[in-house]
Amino acid sequence: MGFNRSRMPYGPVAMSSERRKLVLGASWTLASTMVALGAGAILNPILVLYLGVDGYGIWASAIAIASLFGLGSDLGISGALTKFIAERRGGQLEIGSLAGTALTFGLVAGCVAGAGLFGLSFFMERYVSYDGFPLLLQLQAVQMPLNLGTASLLGVIQGRRQFRTLGLFTIGQAVVNLCLSLVLLALGQGIPGVMVSTIITSALMFLVLLVSTRRDLVYNGLAAFKADFRRLVPFGLNLTVTNALSTLLYNIDIVALSIIVRNPAIVGAYALAVFVTRALWILPSSIGTTTYPVISEYAGAKDERRVAKYLSTALAASVAVTGTLASALVIFGRPLFLVVFGPDSAAAYDYAILLLLGTSVLGSLRAIAPSLAAVGRPDVGLRISALGVAILAVGSFALVSPFGPTGAAISVSIAFALVSIVLLWAIDRYVLRAQPGLQFSPHVATTSGVAIGAGLIALLVAVPTDLDVVHVAVGAVVLSVTVSSLILASGGRDTWGTFFQSSRPITAERS
Repeated sequence: MGFNRSRMPYGPVAMSSERRKLVLGASWTLASTMVALGAGAILNPILVLYLGVDGYGIWASAIAIASLFGLGSDLGISGALTKFIAERRGGQLEIGSLAGTALTFGLVAGCVAGAGLFGLSFFMERYVSYDGFPLLLQLQAVQMPLNLGTASLLGVIQGRRQFRTLGLFTIGQAVVNLCLSLVLLALGQGIPGVMVSTIITSALMFLVLLVSTRRDLVYNGLAAFKADFRRLVPFGLNLTVTNALSTLLYNIDIVALSIIVRNPAIVGAYALAVFVTRALWILPSSIGTTTYPVISEYAGAKDERRVAKYLSTALAASVAVTGTLASALVIFGRPLFLVVFGPDSAAAYDYAILLLLGTSVLGSLRAIAPSLAAVGRPDVGLRISALGVAILAVGSFALVSPFGPTGAAISVSIAFALVSIVLLWAIDRYVLRAQPGLQFSPHVATTSGVAIGAGLIALLVAVPTDLDVVHVAVGAVVLSVTVSSLILASGGRDTWGTFFQSSRPITAERS
């Protein structure tokens, strides 16, 4: 079965428009993600320097406990809001009171979650050897309504596909929080000072968002509030459970290894491999942030051709980037692990190679996975996540006992590969429907084939621990050819040229 071009009659302008929206949206999301990661990379070592390892552990414990209270406290309404706003945009309808309802519920839910955390703080002093621990939890409790209110307002911006605004907000939040934390640490305020800096940052950002989205915050009375609530909550609950299962899916292997092996050095090396291989997901996840509102809007407009075109472009780009990074890791990973993480991390490279077999495949699909929720089928994503959790739970505990971390890596690749197959099938069935499947898109099929071939060649030319000029030169040549081949296979200048072009007006998007 070939890819039926006649069913997707897009002209050059429409194609350019789709690719440009994808690249610009993902670029802003990626930029904000990188700035946030950079701020964390600066702040965390400084926290250890100022507070010591014990103080850092206390801070991390308070953050973790507060995160548990915030998880799902708004019943997923902020995520549902993004979908419904984008969907209404596609149908050229007003968003009504949806944003006002979501913000109201987010603030109320934040107050309830904050009150619960505040109450828990009085019982935690006996379990943590730090007198000020209850105060840390209480400071986090104060921040809870701001966090959930902000999540609702961000849902409005994402639903309107204002990715530049979303990216600038995330960048501003990371930079302001970093600067305030450093100032308060320098003034000797310690852990409470760091917590206060996050409250001040959250309050400032909430006010900025409130002003920028004020025109969308409409209230039409109690009856409208109830109707919006009944619409948002069922969808949001599916998203919340799916996210919880996904979090479980990505952590079962380390839990199994910790319980069965009980060797910190082995668990640490494996965790490093997981960290490095999951770093390949940064750009696909950034594309996925763009995918959710874009597909919601196109689904609302019942424009299946644009849905298919966007998804094929997004997946081809995601496979190209993931394939490039995976090949680079295979070729140069062994010496890089030793340089960055030290000699004790040597085993992490071998675990990473095994993890890449499944992690790279599922990572590529993260760019388009949100399309299921975007077309109103979060229940399908929930079932796929539950299936993945079941497969990985059985596989991890079955293979870790005889094979240790190698068994954990193999079980992850098997589970991720099976989840990827089911996920691709689900997208073909529930998102594309009458359109040809993504596997029949020339760009997707060709890019995937090139990525697989490049990965196999990378294994043959992997640079050894003891660097020498010949191995490095051969590896560099192979990686250069891989990059060029993946760029051409995924669309060449048509797809990637947008990165190197200045912004220009786009003509009519609909023919």
